[in-house]
Amino acid sequence: MLRAILSLTLMFFYLIPLLAQDDEGTANKKGDNVEAEIWSLEKEYIANFGDANHNAILSFYHSQFLGWPDSELHPTDMEGAKKYLEEKFSEPSQIVSQINQEGIRILGNIAITHYALTFSWIDDEGIEQTRESRLTHTWVKEDSSWKILGGMSNRIEKMD
Repeated sequence: MLRAILSLTLMFFYLIPLLAQDDEGTANKKGDNVEAEIWSLEKEYIANFGDANHNAILSFYHSQFLGWPDSELHPTDMEGAKKYLEEKFSEPSQIVSQINQEGIRILGNIAITHYALTFSWIDDEGIEQTRESRLTHTWVKEDSSWKILGGMSNRIEKMD
């Protein structure tokens, strides 16, 4: 009887840590999948700006969206975002974008991304222009889809 109790006790102390490690590994894999999903959504979101696809861009926003584009004096809601897109991205253009992923944190149904974004295009005089910004987005998962609840961008000025 004592041998059986001792065997069960030892088994308990050895198996529980092994099971916990397996759960942690599964959680890490799920986290990696969510990170990949969020970065994929960021790339898809940015690609729509060159196409001036306002409806596609707005579809990424949560109904309670609040964002602060670097060219605006104040934060804007969904209506302000529509006006901003109409003014700044009125028609498709040959924009080349590059996202440099700087950081991501995921906590349940909330994700925060930080990245540097470079836009390049040819202006009306045929000269290549480049604009660099830092962006932060807060994503929230509703039902089965991720939406941008908030965001902020800050233009990076070149120092000579």
